[in-house]
Order: sequence, then structure tokens, then C-alpha cells
Amino acid sequence: MADIAVITGASSGLGVKFLEAVVNRYPQMDEYWILARRKERLDKLAKKYENKKVVAIEIDLSHESSYDGLIKKLENEKPKIKVLINNAGYEKSGKFADMGQEDILSMISVNIRGMTLLQRIILPYMQKGSYTIITCSVSSFVPVPNQTVYSATKKYVYYFGKALREELLDKDINVLLLCPGNMDTEMNPKGQGRQSQKINKLPFLDMSEITANALEKAEKGKGIYTPGVFYKFYRVVSKIFPSAWMMKVVKNFY
Repeated sequence: MADIAVITGASSGLGVKFLEAVVNRYPQMDEYWILARRKERLDKLAKKYENKKVVAIEIDLSHESSYDGLIKKLENEKPKIKVLINNAGYEKSGKFADMGQEDILSMISVNIRGMTLLQRIILPYMQKGSYTIITCSVSSFVPVPNQTVYSATKKYVYYFGKALREELLDKDINVLLLCPGNMDTEMNPKGQGRQSQKINKLPFLDMSEITANALEKAEKGKGIYTPGVFYKFYRVVSKIFPSAWMMKVVKNFY
């Protein structure tokens, strides 16, 4: 059985950086499976690692039928999955009343259903010493006006990850919740978009640094990682002050 690292949401942003970090930290891994719905991007990314076996797998986490190919591949190959980066996500900011049905359903489908089902499908192939990193968000710490659906889905992710970690302690399989703030990604491009001036008030994080640190912390058995001094402070403050007060503060940034 081959040792495998699996990375979802690998076609852009944090997922691309995670692949780079995983290859650098675990160059001995037999295969690296990268999953996303945009196959052409995955193929292009895989070509950058010609000396590694990077396997591009097309999957749309918002459609249940899309999981069938992955399930069959796992059943046929029975790999040992050492690292799972459960990173796929979708974010759309704006007032709930102005938001389209497609965006609402996409956030629920990808951030909640997709993340959960993928974790369940892959879990039987993880063993003692394996770990999962689930990409959460600082938006999970308090309800965020103008990110109403997104912050709610990430609260689910936060509770799910913490509970799953507790369940898997006796199996020596760790779950790390990665809760980053602003990153320069397609979903949140720095200096662009309707809300750019508000977003630019918050610190932007270095994705290469985040991913490398996340792997190290997950390997050491840590349960949560909030990168950046500002966002660490925000996490602490969110535990001290009532959510009603915190919402009045955070809505100024979205």
C-alpha cells in the first residue's frame, strides 16, 4: 500500500501552497493526490512536480455523484493516507437579503457537506500517526454580519473539527483546525472588489508560512492554529466579550 497525501481545493490559493509545503516536508511520500473541480488547473499544477507522482482528481464537492470516482479509487488501491488537507471552501460576502440562491447553497454544500463527506470517505484509510488539517476561518469565532452564511458554515467546521479530534485521540489520528484571517486568494483578492477598502484594513497573511507551520503543528498533535498576532488576539478577545458587542465591531470590516 502506498503512502498518500491528499489535498482538496488544490487548484488555487491556499491549496496550491499546501501542495508545495507537503512536498517539501514529505518528499518521500509515494503519491500526492490533488482534488478540485477545475481539472485543467490541477493538471497544470501537477506538471510543476515532474519528479513526484502528483495525481490530479476532478471532484466537485457540491455534487454527491462527484464522489463516486474517489470512492472507487480508494476501494481499488486501498492506500495509507498519511496526510489529509481538507481545504476546499467557498466564500461570498454581502448582505444576506442581496445574496443569490446559488451562492448560499454553494457555501453550505462545499463548506459543510463537502468537507464532512470527504472526511468520512477518507477516514477509513488513515492510520496511527496520520493527521488531518481542516481549513476553518477566524470568521468562526463570532457571527459576522455581511458574512452571515459563510461565518455560520465555518462555525460548523470549527465544532466538527474539535469534536472529531476528540473522537480520534485513541486512534492516534490528529485533527488540526487551521483558522486563518485575510489571505490574498481568488475568493479574497487583495486590493480588489467592492469591499477592498474594508478588507485592506486587516493584515494579510503569508500563505507559504501558514501552510508550513500548519503541517508542523499537526504533526506535533496540536488542535488549533490561528496564524498572525492580530488574529490570535482577535480569537482571545472573541472569547471574552459578548458576541452581540463583537458583531458591532467586526461588521465595520465587511
